[in-house]
Amino acid sequence: MNYLPTRRPMRTLFGLHNEMGRVFGDLLGSTESGADVEDTPWVPMADICETENGFEIYAELPGVSESDVNISVTDNLLTIKGEKQREAETAGKNYHRVERRYGSFQRSFTLPRHVETSGIKAKFAEGVLTLEIPKAEVAKPTEIPITVDS
Repeated sequence: MNYLPTRRPMRTLFGLHNEMGRVFGDLLGSTESGADVEDTPWVPMADICETENGFEIYAELPGVSESDVNISVTDNLLTIKGEKQREAETAGKNYHRVERRYGSFQRSFTLPRHVETSGIKAKFAEGVLTLEIPKAEVAKPTEIPITVDS
């Protein structure tokens, strides 16, 4: 199979952050500063693939409850949004580092022209949201047989 290389700017950014953390220790990663990791918004990572009959989106939502996720389509823009709840019980805990993201998130995808938005199916299992987006009949390839004149 041929796989096209995928650009992952967020992975590169997080890798750079982790590398700087290793070089400078906890100096840059102190949770005592005003610019805490939890204050920065988070965006779910996603994979998108095309099949013969449609498109599939796999969005990672670890620690998010299915009831805290909303999916909508307006025109040709599909939006996944929701909220990851922080643990309710923190009494008696003195956190030294908080790196997991909490709070609201949103991710939007521009859909191709020829999809059946009314037929979109969503599944949620083990922290992964799977969206199946069917192609419209006009978008599916049709084979044209060749006849030979005798």
